[in-house]
Amino acid sequence: MTASTAAAQTARPRRRPSDSGAIAWLHVHHPLALYIFKRFLISVFLVFGVTLITFILTNLVPANPVNSILGEQEANDPEAVARMEAKLGLDKPLYEQYWLYLVRLVHGDLGESFLTKQPVADDLRRVFPATLELGGFVFIFTILFGVLLGLYAALHHRRFGDQLIRVLSLGGVSIPTFWLGAMCYYFLFYELGLFPGSGRLDSRITPPPHVTGMYTVDSIIAGDWATFGNAVWHLCLPALVLATANLSSLMRFVRSAVLESMNQDYVLAAKAKGLPSHKVVFGYILRGAAVPILNRMGLLFAGLITGSVLTESIFAWNGLGQYAFKATMALDLQGIMGVGVIIGVIYIFVNFIVDIITGFVDQRVRIQ
Repeated sequence: MTASTAAAQTARPRRRPSDSGAIAWLHVHHPLALYIFKRFLISVFLVFGVTLITFILTNLVPANPVNSILGEQEANDPEAVARMEAKLGLDKPLYEQYWLYLVRLVHGDLGESFLTKQPVADDLRRVFPATLELGGFVFIFTILFGVLLGLYAALHHRRFGDQLIRVLSLGGVSIPTFWLGAMCYYFLFYELGLFPGSGRLDSRITPPPHVTGMYTVDSIIAGDWATFGNAVWHLCLPALVLATANLSSLMRFVRSAVLESMNQDYVLAAKAKGLPSHKVVFGYILRGAAVPILNRMGLLFAGLITGSVLTESIFAWNGLGQYAFKATMALDLQGIMGVGVIIGVIYIFVNFIVDIITGFVDQRVRIQ
């Protein structure tokens, strides 16, 4: 190749990547952006799948919701049943019902609850802050102590502290939530009177002005510290029940993840170089165990928000779990589908956020 030919090729303008090569170009130059874009597309398809599965499973229920709406007398009248089915759209084919449901869903309409006679979206906006408050309180407590105790147990492997934490965590995981809730309610409230038994506030206390719907946050915004203290007092007992199993599970998981990270070659090399122990722990061990721990935290948060049905029912906590229980018992199909979609969206959204954080933390994830 002559010098003039080489100069001509060098001066030739670079071609833009074709559509077929755009993904490869992004993979080389912007791997994080491509990673986030792919995760976003996957999340969109998952949301669509959640709506489809929720709709199908709800309509497979053998009971007829029209009977529970009309009552025993009107349910025997074929004309009344036909009018109600036409009003609810239940006389149409399933595929048409699903299409109408998707159209309403895009506009934020989850239907009208058969039980409360209110829009399901309004019901969920009313009850969700209570669940978020309880779940967020437990999540912060669990993350703070679960990571610290799990790390301590791993760093003191096979010593007395490690053995004690393992025994306590095994006991916490083994205790059924409904049994622990009943025992805490009976002894700590009924017998000893140490904590309130139900509700989010005492009946004599007026809720703070509505801003977020979470009494602890709203009372801080209003500067009402008496209401804040009472709201935290009411949180303690259901939070204790929810935190027991979740804290125990997280401690065991963190301990296993840290122990696995401690045996990696780069950690052994860091120790061989004579680095200070705190640099080895925070710069190598925890960094290596960060990805599985972050994934576990995401599942923990989503589970706390969506899986507190028994706890909310025991302590009369008017949240998403209790609403789902009442909707199921009353065969409120619109309410059941609304809760199902919200639970699925929460899991998908939390996993999407965790994937993004993981992409920032670990470069190997976004490259792969």
